[in-house]
Amino acid sequence: MSPELWRKRLKEAVHAILSRLSQRAPIIVCWEDIQWADPSSVELLRMILPEFTDAALFICVYRPTFSLFDPHQLERLENRHLDIQLQDLSSAQAQDMIESLLESRNLPDKLLQYNRDRVGGNPFYIEEVVNSLIESETITPVKGAWRLNRHITEAVIPSTIHGVISARLDRLEKEMKRILQDASVIGRSFLYEILKRVTDLTEHIDQSLTGLERTDFIRKTSIEPELEYIFKHALTQEVVYNGLLRSERQKIHERVAVVFEQLFAERLPEFYETIAFHYKQGYSLPKAVNYLMQSGDKSLSKYAVEESHQYFAEAFELLNNKRDRTKAEDTLLIDLLNKWAFVFYYRGDYKGLPDLLVDYKDLAESLDDKARLSMFYSWLGVAVFHRERFEEAYRYLKQALLFGEELEDSRLIGYASNWLIWTCAELGLLDEAADYGDRCQEVCRHLKSEEFLYWISLAGVGQVAWYRGETQKTYETGKKLLEYSLSRSNIRGVVLGHYLIGCSHFMVGDFDSAVQCYKESIRLSVDPYYSHWSRMLLCLSYVSNNQFREAEEALDQLLGYTRTFWAEVLGTPAEYIRGIVLVGKGQLARGIKILEDIQRSYQQNSRQWCYALSEHILGTIYSQISEGAGPKELGTIVKNINFLIRNKPFAWKKAEGHYQRSIHAAQKIGADVTLGMSYFNLGLLHKGKGRVDDAGHYLSKSIQIFEKCQAEIYLDMAKAALLSLQ
Repeated sequence: MSPELWRKRLKEAVHAILSRLSQRAPIIVCWEDIQWADPSSVELLRMILPEFTDAALFICVYRPTFSLFDPHQLERLENRHLDIQLQDLSSAQAQDMIESLLESRNLPDKLLQYNRDRVGGNPFYIEEVVNSLIESETITPVKGAWRLNRHITEAVIPSTIHGVISARLDRLEKEMKRILQDASVIGRSFLYEILKRVTDLTEHIDQSLTGLERTDFIRKTSIEPELEYIFKHALTQEVVYNGLLRSERQKIHERVAVVFEQLFAERLPEFYETIAFHYKQGYSLPKAVNYLMQSGDKSLSKYAVEESHQYFAEAFELLNNKRDRTKAEDTLLIDLLNKWAFVFYYRGDYKGLPDLLVDYKDLAESLDDKARLSMFYSWLGVAVFHRERFEEAYRYLKQALLFGEELEDSRLIGYASNWLIWTCAELGLLDEAADYGDRCQEVCRHLKSEEFLYWISLAGVGQVAWYRGETQKTYETGKKLLEYSLSRSNIRGVVLGHYLIGCSHFMVGDFDSAVQCYKESIRLSVDPYYSHWSRMLLCLSYVSNNQFREAEEALDQLLGYTRTFWAEVLGTPAEYIRGIVLVGKGQLARGIKILEDIQRSYQQNSRQWCYALSEHILGTIYSQISEGAGPKELGTIVKNINFLIRNKPFAWKKAEGHYQRSIHAAQKIGADVTLGMSYFNLGLLHKGKGRVDDAGHYLSKSIQIFEKCQAEIYLDMAKAALLSLQ
């Protein structure tokens, strides 16, 4: 309202008051938004009010920071003045109001969160937003509760609220409104120094901010170490922001991003996310992508894997959807995929990674950049490795290594060598895997900054030692990894340290200790991938200890994960363990079919260590069937009568065949503990048939191997069995 109109209305009101006073009738006079009046009108009002001694009620409405009377004028009013301050509702009160409006206490959490973040405690805003959400069917009633039908941020600000806020904005002076618009682009909260550098109206900034604070648009949130303001209501900031043309917003966003880079050059990582947002809304797509990638790296370093994934996904969408990308942008896209692959790895998400990388394989190869292509091939190898395509992984990783060697790039050599440790271990190339482990560790001695490469390759060295049956080396590697990681507060390395120590206990038959290590590894893990590696070995430890119920509980989580993310490198062994659990629960036919099917897949995928172990396990099951005894978990004869009729006469022969194939496979790859266990159980099998010489021969071989592996529990069992033959 213009000052002239205010002055006219005030004079009319005074005239009406004076004419009514002569009649001695009660008078009620109300002035709304008095802070918008011109100073002369307000001063006139201040003079009039203390003079009234008759029956008159004056209601003056104004926003905080504005004062109608000074202390001297308040003294003249004596007890005839009452100041009533209306505060925003608290979060609890706002929730009570929403529950009252919707007549339900069963409300969607996201609705309440939306109110806390965007609407606040203004009762008018709350009521209008709730009504708008109902009218747009964003929320609908369902059996005494309310259901959220779509993402609530898609809801439009109600026209009533928009109109009120817009009307208030229209009363602002031109410069004040422009500065408020600049501030709205920075965000709901904004630093004074940022705004000062962004706005073109620097000479008006102090006066305008004071005015905006006085009119209750903004308020200070801090003075030290830096002056910061916040829009009182998020909806106000949104209305102001949307009032700008898109082209204007883009220009301001670009300036804001540049100012952040300049002002916080020495502490830039604190603002990666903010700068990325502003560049994304501005013009500089490559800069937005770079800052999103750095935000993703930052989140990943803080173990916020899902948050990191979202940043990389956002960056990927920006580049992938851009038409007519330049070569520089194509190069940036490959860099993004090479970094994003880390996040897929920690998530254990192999449903999308192989296809994603294959889709861009031609692009990576077309860049004629062997360094980038080497890293791309390394990650492609990792991706197909986890889908159990080990020979394909081996080829990609060898090519990655070749490029690294051609370029004499230690980092590329290190990454390819690291993943070759794990791939060769699964293929049963344990000597080659050990060589790559030594090579990668040597690279890490010169690349001190590559901590990931050091501890992940050290874990690979421990994995190879476990497959080989090198008990002491597995344990010592786990301890070394644990101590190193604890000294650097590296949770991921700590998790793998406990995992390896658990493996050292598992291979000597100390399943109780193994279980404790795997449980600790799972408890500490912050990444789905590592927690499920430990969960798989936890399940295997349980079944080895005849704890089938405990195994089944852990297995449900593992199988749910592997089936969702297609991580067959874990999923296939998990299915195998499920087969063992079914056998242990007495479902022999169903369980053994699963075991035999998976055993064949191990052969097809050249998964040699798993194949050797699976032959040993099948030999043990058929051995128990042959003996006609065993754990109660095998079930009753009646329950499995048809299966036993078909298989019991041949069970001894089947057991011997499985043990012999396990021995052959274990000897071929150098898996000593598996070899020793198969010799031991084969000896017991012959002992049960009274074949003392054969039993003694196999038991003696197992003793030699267990002594070499320092597998004390198995060694004592083998010695006792041999002694019983005498």
